[in-house]
This record gives sequence, structure tokens and C-alpha cells, in this order.
Amino acid sequence: MSTTPGARSRSGGGLGKADMHLHTLYSDGTASVTDLLDHVERHTDLDLIAITDHERIDGALRAREIHSAGDYSFELVVGEEITTRRGHVLALFLEERVPALRPLVETIERIHAQGGVAIAAHPLAPLTPSLGRRSLLKLHAQREARHRLDAIELMNPSAAGRARRAARIRLNASVLHLPAVGNSDAHVLDGVGSAWTWFPGVGAADYRAALLAGTTRADGAYWSDWHNLDVYRRQLLAKVRKVRHTLRPSGEWR
Repeated sequence: MSTTPGARSRSGGGLGKADMHLHTLYSDGTASVTDLLDHVERHTDLDLIAITDHERIDGALRAREIHSAGDYSFELVVGEEITTRRGHVLALFLEERVPALRPLVETIERIHAQGGVAIAAHPLAPLTPSLGRRSLLKLHAQREARHRLDAIELMNPSAAGRARRAARIRLNASVLHLPAVGNSDAHVLDGVGSAWTWFPGVGAADYRAALLAGTTRADGAYWSDWHNLDVYRRQLLAKVRKVRHTLRPSGEWR
């Protein structure tokens, strides 16, 4: 995915820049929500982010509280990465958690019932639970919009996202015709913003409108093999620290 010529970021006009697939210590990420928000503010040019921990939204809701009380120059959306019986679905603009391990169509219906949007996370990826070709085609054939996907993650810089990237792009271009998004799927701070979505406008409302209009564009750069291995190492260390913190509580995971 090549960078869009002339695109600007962080409320600078032109196109907005969004990374809508981020993890924290509330699931399998390595950073607290406070550290993530501060990192986005100080070290990225993102206009919009979403926290999408696995099977929960309490971390994203806590992040929204901190964000609302702070002085941040980017917008925040509450999300969740949901494990369905067919693979992962990214849900954005949530107010309530969507339960895991439910049928795919039911999960998408639940997302839409609360005004959210449903995105195929790293589809066709063989290294993590992902929607396969058959599932994507079945959703494409659904008659009702409440049972269909709103977008597809065509740029995910992880090892899972890099696998079968050509097949993913080809399937969307030839059959699915879903709006394309890019997300970092970051589990460590230095991965945040390594992939993103360009969209007309700046904030969350503009992002939603761009999905509806099909005017989003995926961009970013794939991680090296070394970075992927280092992410796994840091996730393991973070889990060990979290277990110790649970056994000897010394404060809140903020």
C-alpha cells in the first residue's frame, strides 16, 4: 500500500488518519490505556484511534473517561475485537460488549443493533482466527445489511496480516467490494500507527461517513520478522507482570 500523495494528518486538513485496531493490557497488549493515549498524542500524527481489546470493552471505556478528562488532540472510539465461531471481527462505536464465540451472522447483527460497524480483521490470515473465503462470500450474499460487513481490513502489518495479502486484496477487488481500511493491530506502543486508514475529514463522524461512502484508503508498512518475534516476547513479559500485579495489587491498570 503506497502513501497517498499530499495527505495530511492530525487535523491539518486534507485527509484524516485513523488506526482503529489497538490492544492494551486489558487483553493481550503490553501498555496501559493511559500510556497508549499519551503515546498517540506525543509520538504519532493520528487523528483518530480505537481501542479494540479481545472480548471486552472495559479498557476502551476507561480510556474514553481518561480521554474526555484530558487535553488530547485526537478522537477516540470504543471498540472490541470479537472472536466469532468463524474468526475475528472488529467492532467499532460500541457501548456494550458483544459476546464471543457466537455465530458470525449473529455477531454482526449484535454489532449493528447498537449502532456499531463490523469489519473483517486480518481476513484469510492462517496464523490467527480469521474469516476465511467461504465466510466472506456467505456474508457478501446476505440480503439484509444488518448481516453484512461494513469494511475489510486490507492492511494489517503483523505476520498474520502479511500472510495471503495478495489473495485478500484480489478477493475484495473482484467480488466483495468492501471499503478498505488499514490498522496496526498494535500490541506494543512502537507498533501504533504503523498502518492506518486515510479518510476525508478528521474525526469519528467523518470516518463513519467515509466507510459508508467507500472513500477510505488503507496504508502502512509491514513489520519485520524480528519485530513480530519481539512483540510476542513483550506480550509474554507483560502477562507475567500482570499476573504478579494481580497477586500483589499495587494500583490500577490505567
